[in-house]
Amino acid sequence: MDDSLRIAVDITHPAHFHFFKNAIALWQARGHDVLILSRDKDLTLDLLDEAGLQHHCLSRVRKGMLGLAIELVQHSSGVWRALGRHRSQVVAAIGGTFIAHAAKLRGIPSLVFYDTEHAKLSNRITYPFATRIFTPRSYRDDLGAKQERYNGFQELPYLHPNYFTPDPAKLAVENIQPGEPFTFVRLVAWHSHHDVSDYGVRNIYHVVEKLSQHGRVLISSEAPLPDDLKQYERRGAVGDVHHVLAFARLFFGESATMASEAAQLGVPGIFLSTSSRGYTDELEREYGMVFNFNGKNAREEEALECADVLLSDPNSPQIFRERHRKMMAEQIDVTAYIAETVERYARQSTGH
Repeated sequence: MDDSLRIAVDITHPAHFHFFKNAIALWQARGHDVLILSRDKDLTLDLLDEAGLQHHCLSRVRKGMLGLAIELVQHSSGVWRALGRHRSQVVAAIGGTFIAHAAKLRGIPSLVFYDTEHAKLSNRITYPFATRIFTPRSYRDDLGAKQERYNGFQELPYLHPNYFTPDPAKLAVENIQPGEPFTFVRLVAWHSHHDVSDYGVRNIYHVVEKLSQHGRVLISSEAPLPDDLKQYERRGAVGDVHHVLAFARLFFGESATMASEAAQLGVPGIFLSTSSRGYTDELEREYGMVFNFNGKNAREEEALECADVLLSDPNSPQIFRERHRKMMAEQIDVTAYIAETVERYARQSTGH
């Protein structure tokens, strides 16, 4: 009897590639047929190509609500066609907006993994159609019988020590020596549907000036940087970003995902944004790994004061190593959880 399964995964954002990449490797090693669907957004296609993964791009990101609506129809119809050709037994995604309706029409289970509560519109049009919704325990909303909480963070599947070991050699392309103190700054483009009216850093020049008092500043930006800030821009391969982040003294930025990534790597993070997340709140409340500066008026000056305290304390690295050890001892292997959960639903859908 053939035990191989036909699994589809929709990867529409760079973070989704990282979330699924180790599960995909496990499925392929077990002989399963994995269909990877993709979207041309930021570095998503570059990451898939760098990893040597064959994929089918169904849409390109569009701006504005009308553009997103057009893309929703385009991408979802592409998913519907691809699932039929592949004869998929299950489809999984983060967020799930592009897969839930297509899977429902095909009569196959759609498994949605998500940690972003304030993506209200996409959640409203996705969750009622999804088969099962998997969230970290920190997720604030109660989604009823469809929800399954797991003891971990959405960044753990690719940063858990079972799957990731930071390589200090990756610092060379940034002209940083191992042990040299630097702050990793992340700026986002604010193009996602849940980013409307949000903001974070208001004066990047002031931020760079303050952080530079404690060592190098390395900037990763979704939007192009002004010419006079190019000297701070990260230059390495897109897939090496976590190797670099792991050696930073501090993360400072507008990305909740990257603040959590820093925490999973043992690096303290400062998350500066008008919006907030349940998982960054938990990382602050339970583990003291992230410091949140959120609300209607993201408090940039207070965030910089916090950064000054952390970067001035010679004991800071040891303190956060200990906090990180405690945190990791309480988390599951999320990649194993993803792989086994998706396989179980695929088998159930065909009676294996």
